[in-house]
Amino acid sequence: MNISADRKIVFVAGVHGNEKMPVKALTEAGVDFILGNPKAFDLNVRFTEEDLNASFGTLSASYESKRAAEVLQKIHEDDLVVDLHTTEAEPVSFVIIVDENMIPLAERTGIERVVIMKHNIKQGHALINHRDGISIETGTHEDQRSYRATLDVVNKMHKNTKHPVVLYEVYDRITEPGEYTNFQQHPMGFIPILANESAYELQGLFGLKARRL
Repeated sequence: MNISADRKIVFVAGVHGNEKMPVKALTEAGVDFILGNPKAFDLNVRFTEEDLNASFGTLSASYESKRAAEVLQKIHEDDLVVDLHTTEAEPVSFVIIVDENMIPLAERTGIERVVIMKHNIKQGHALINHRDGISIETGTHEDQRSYRATLDVVNKMHKNTKHPVVLYEVYDRITEPGEYTNFQQHPMGFIPILANESAYELQGLFGLKARRL
């Protein structure tokens, strides 16, 4: 798969309306981007009816499903997406990919941790399931480090220089509550990813199980 530097990079932020730091950073730096969920962003909520990042390719009557179709129309199939998020509990930036062909693109971000989402919790309906690209968790919601990480990614993507990465592969869900520290091996042998996120815990998901490759 061609991910050469001549392919256009499209930045997306605010797919979840309460994840504001990347939106703020891109706006104040004058970087063109697509605001994923304007309605949820204005209301300062994660979504209005259903998770936008689980709505791409769906055909429901919800606002998010319709907005997902609009976002896809704005992104050409030859473009590369960099979809910027924040988390509730993980202050360290990391990249998420659903296609190992996107590893070279992830290497351009300057972010060390790259998570391969073999176990796809979005059921194939995330943005990066429908356009080539990567998602990036820049840090926690209100942390200025998320702001700085966003701008650092933008700068590094334009330089097109590869940086070394550490790969993690998600293979299952954490379905029991407990004490989990992201990116630190649990006594049960797995490495938690996206643990301690209340949005997922409400769905009975207490994180993801990963292994280091």
